[in-house]
Amino acid sequence: MTPEYRVEAEKNITSYLAGNDVNGIKYMQVEQTFDDLGGEVHVWNVKADDGNWWVVEGEGVPMNLYTQNEFYFSADEAYSFHMGFTQRLQARHHQTFKHVIDEVPLDIDGVKSISRRLNSAALKLNDVSGPEDLQSIGLTCRESLIELAGILAQGNPALLKDHGLKAADFKGIAKAVISIYAAGRQNSNLRKRCRNLIEAAWDQSSEVVHSPNKNVPDAKICLLFTCSAVSVIQNIFLKYLGRL
Repeated sequence: MTPEYRVEAEKNITSYLAGNDVNGIKYMQVEQTFDDLGGEVHVWNVKADDGNWWVVEGEGVPMNLYTQNEFYFSADEAYSFHMGFTQRLQARHHQTFKHVIDEVPLDIDGVKSISRRLNSAALKLNDVSGPEDLQSIGLTCRESLIELAGILAQGNPALLKDHGLKAADFKGIAKAVISIYAAGRQNSNLRKRCRNLIEAAWDQSSEVVHSPNKNVPDAKICLLFTCSAVSVIQNIFLKYLGRL
């Protein structure tokens, strides 16, 4: 532990304790440091007006305090309980966490084929052997956006005629739909952000398709932009309908 880390840690612990109504700190010292799980985790011995506490903090773990008066009689006990609790929280997070691709289907009819297409592209990212594989992912993203344009045009029959758009003009159709679903002065910033995302998704997919010099992160970004564009269009539609 460096002197700089110690000073910053003491400041954070003091603030954390105050937030938990522990004041009047008389003593604060690192009792023991553990590194058996890969990162340094420190157990601090803190004595205050209202009792004695263990405070556990360190790399990749949240800070928490444990009383020394009842259940946690040693730094090792506090550390063991804290890491077990933290690992359970992390496991629960991984079980409930959803990748951005999982946002695509929602509950709207007509985009299941897009979802399947994008999930297939995501799997291909794990088996890239050459530029043509990356270009294929870019092409899948672009085809998904064109399919979305067709769905939007089908749901708004007068859209193409009123705006002079072609059925495959994803950017034009998406921007027109954004103006419908996010109308009004109060949504002006939202419209701008959505349009920027639409531009980014289409332009990135086109670059990945046509360039032989792109790499896996470029294809991942392409996929993320595409998924986000599909999800954003669906969510502003839900906003338009007034759904929570």
